[in-house]
Amino acid sequence: MGHDGFLSLADAHTWVLFATIGFVAVVWKYGRAPIAAFLDARTAKIKAALDEAERLKTEAQDLLADVQKKHRDAIQTSQKIIDSARENAVRIQKEAEQRLSDSVKRREAQLIERIKRAEAAALQELRDQAADIAAKSAEILLQEAMSKRSSKLVDEAIADISKQAA
Repeated sequence: MGHDGFLSLADAHTWVLFATIGFVAVVWKYGRAPIAAFLDARTAKIKAALDEAERLKTEAQDLLADVQKKHRDAIQTSQKIIDSARENAVRIQKEAEQRLSDSVKRREAQLIERIKRAEAAALQELRDQAADIAAKSAEILLQEAMSKRSSKLVDEAIADISKQAA
Protein backbone atom coordinates (compact mmCIF):
# COMPACT_ATOMS: atom_id res chain seq x y z
CA MET A 1 0.00 0.00 0.00
CA GLY A 2 1.64 3.01 -1.14
CA HIS A 3 0.93 6.51 -0.51
CA ASP A 4 0.86 7.83 -4.02
CA GLY A 5 -1.43 10.65 -3.34
CA PHE A 6 -4.38 11.86 -1.46
CA LEU A 7 -6.88 9.62 -3.18
CA SER A 8 -5.08 6.54 -4.20
CA LEU A 9 -7.27 3.83 -5.64
CA ALA A 10 -5.06 1.26 -4.06
CA ASP A 11 -5.70 2.62 -0.60
CA ALA A 12 -8.54 0.99 1.36
CA HIS A 13 -9.38 4.27 3.03
CA THR A 14 -10.17 5.76 -0.30
CA TRP A 15 -12.60 2.98 -1.10
CA VAL A 16 -14.20 3.29 2.33
CA LEU A 17 -14.55 7.00 1.64
CA PHE A 18 -16.13 6.36 -1.78
CA ALA A 19 -18.42 3.70 -0.32
CA THR A 20 -19.50 6.01 2.48
CA ILE A 21 -20.13 8.89 0.06
CA GLY A 22 -22.04 6.54 -2.23
CA PHE A 23 -24.06 5.15 0.65
CA VAL A 24 -24.88 8.64 1.90
CA ALA A 25 -25.83 9.71 -1.65
CA VAL A 26 -28.11 6.68 -2.13
CA VAL A 27 -29.64 7.13 1.30
CA TRP A 28 -30.04 10.85 0.60
CA LYS A 29 -31.71 10.28 -2.74
CA TYR A 30 -33.90 7.27 -1.95
CA GLY A 31 -34.09 7.14 1.83
CA ARG A 32 -34.49 10.77 2.73
CA ALA A 33 -38.27 10.87 2.25
CA PRO A 34 -39.02 7.57 4.04
CA ILE A 35 -36.58 8.39 6.84
CA ALA A 36 -38.01 11.90 7.13
CA ALA A 37 -41.52 10.43 7.09
CA PHE A 38 -40.49 7.87 9.72
CA LEU A 39 -38.88 10.56 11.84
CA ASP A 40 -41.87 12.88 11.32
CA ALA A 41 -44.23 10.06 12.28
CA ARG A 42 -42.09 9.25 15.29
CA THR A 43 -41.98 12.95 16.21
CA ALA A 44 -45.76 13.17 15.79
CA LYS A 45 -46.24 10.10 18.02
CA ILE A 46 -43.93 11.55 20.64
CA LYS A 47 -45.69 14.94 20.40
CA ALA A 48 -49.08 13.21 20.66
CA ALA A 49 -47.85 11.24 23.66
CA LEU A 50 -46.52 14.43 25.26
CA ASP A 51 -49.80 16.24 24.49
CA GLU A 52 -51.75 13.31 25.96
CA ALA A 53 -49.49 13.32 29.01
CA GLU A 54 -50.01 17.08 29.39
CA ARG A 55 -53.77 16.64 28.98
CA LEU A 56 -53.79 13.83 31.55
CA LYS A 57 -51.65 15.92 33.89
CA THR A 58 -54.05 18.87 33.54
CA GLU A 59 -57.03 16.55 34.00
CA ALA A 60 -55.40 15.00 37.08
CA GLN A 61 -54.68 18.46 38.52
CA ASP A 62 -58.28 19.51 37.85
CA LEU A 63 -59.54 16.30 39.43
CA LEU A 64 -57.24 16.80 42.42
CA ALA A 65 -58.45 20.39 42.81
CA ASP A 66 -62.07 19.19 42.55
CA VAL A 67 -61.49 16.44 45.13
CA GLN A 68 -59.74 18.90 47.46
CA LYS A 69 -62.63 21.36 47.07
CA LYS A 70 -65.15 18.59 47.76
CA HIS A 71 -63.09 17.55 50.78
CA ARG A 72 -63.07 21.13 52.11
CA ASP A 73 -66.80 21.41 51.39
CA ALA A 74 -67.43 18.10 53.15
CA ILE A 75 -65.44 19.29 56.17
CA GLN A 76 -67.38 22.57 56.22
CA THR A 77 -70.68 20.73 55.81
CA SER A 78 -69.82 18.29 58.57
CA GLN A 79 -68.78 21.19 60.82
CA LYS A 80 -72.08 22.92 60.07
CA ILE A 81 -73.93 19.69 60.87
CA ILE A 82 -72.02 19.34 64.14
CA ASP A 83 -72.68 22.99 65.04
CA SER A 84 -76.35 22.60 64.12
CA ALA A 85 -76.60 19.42 66.18
CA ARG A 86 -75.03 21.19 69.16
CA GLU A 87 -77.42 24.12 68.77
CA ASN A 88 -80.36 21.72 68.47
CA ALA A 89 -79.19 19.83 71.55
CA VAL A 90 -78.95 23.07 73.53
CA ARG A 91 -82.35 24.19 72.22
CA ILE A 92 -83.94 20.82 73.01
CA GLN A 93 -82.38 20.86 76.48
CA LYS A 94 -83.71 24.38 77.11
CA GLU A 95 -87.15 23.37 75.82
CA ALA A 96 -87.12 20.28 78.04
CA GLU A 97 -86.06 22.37 81.03
CA GLN A 98 -88.80 24.90 80.24
CA ARG A 99 -91.41 22.13 79.88
CA LEU A 100 -90.22 20.59 83.14
CA SER A 101 -90.35 23.99 84.85
CA ASP A 102 -93.83 24.63 83.44
CA SER A 103 -94.95 21.17 84.55
CA VAL A 104 -93.56 21.72 88.04
CA LYS A 105 -95.28 25.11 88.22
CA ARG A 106 -98.59 23.57 87.06
CA ARG A 107 -98.29 20.76 89.59
CA GLU A 108 -97.40 23.28 92.29
CA ALA A 109 -100.40 25.42 91.35
CA GLN A 110 -102.63 22.33 91.36
CA LEU A 111 -101.32 21.31 94.78
CA ILE A 112 -101.81 24.84 96.11
CA GLU A 113 -105.36 24.81 94.72
CA ARG A 114 -106.01 21.41 96.34
CA ILE A 115 -104.63 22.69 99.64
CA LYS A 116 -106.85 25.79 99.42
CA ARG A 117 -109.90 23.63 98.66
CA ALA A 118 -108.99 21.30 101.54
CA GLU A 119 -108.56 24.30 103.85
CA ALA A 120 -111.88 25.74 102.67
CA ALA A 121 -113.58 22.37 103.16
CA ALA A 122 -112.02 22.02 106.62
CA LEU A 123 -113.13 25.57 107.54
CA GLN A 124 -116.62 24.87 106.23
CA GLU A 125 -116.74 21.63 108.21
CA LEU A 126 -115.56 23.50 111.32
CA ARG A 127 -118.23 26.15 110.73
CA ASP A 128 -120.86 23.47 110.21
CA GLN A 129 -119.76 21.69 113.40
CA ALA A 130 -119.66 24.99 115.30
CA ALA A 131 -123.15 25.80 114.05
CA ASP A 132 -124.37 22.31 115.03
CA ILE A 133 -122.75 22.66 118.46
CA ALA A 134 -124.23 26.14 118.88
CA ALA A 135 -127.66 24.89 117.81
CA LYS A 136 -127.47 21.90 120.16
CA SER A 137 -126.19 24.12 122.98
CA ALA A 138 -129.02 26.56 122.37
CA GLU A 139 -131.48 23.65 122.29
CA ILE A 140 -130.10 22.27 125.55
CA LEU A 141 -130.14 25.68 127.18
CA LEU A 142 -133.64 26.24 125.91
CA GLN A 143 -134.76 22.87 127.19
CA GLU A 144 -133.20 23.58 130.57
CA ALA A 145 -134.74 27.00 130.66
CA MET A 146 -138.05 25.55 129.60
CA SER A 147 -137.87 22.74 132.04
CA LYS A 148 -137.03 25.09 134.94
CA ARG A 149 -139.72 27.43 133.88
CA SER A 150 -142.23 24.70 133.31
CA SER A 151 -141.35 23.26 136.70
CA LYS A 152 -141.86 26.64 138.19
CA LEU A 153 -145.11 27.07 136.32
CA VAL A 154 -146.30 23.64 137.45
CA ASP A 155 -145.35 24.50 141.03
CA GLU A 156 -147.17 27.81 140.76
CA ALA A 157 -150.19 26.14 139.19
CA ILE A 158 -150.27 23.58 141.98
CA ALA A 159 -149.95 26.32 144.54
CA ASP A 160 -152.77 28.28 142.86
CA ILE A 161 -154.94 25.21 142.75
CA SER A 162 -154.20 24.50 146.40
CA LYS A 163 -155.11 28.05 147.33
CA GLN A 164 -158.29 27.87 145.42
CA ALA A 165 -159.19 24.54 146.86
CA ALA A 166 -158.63 25.70 150.31
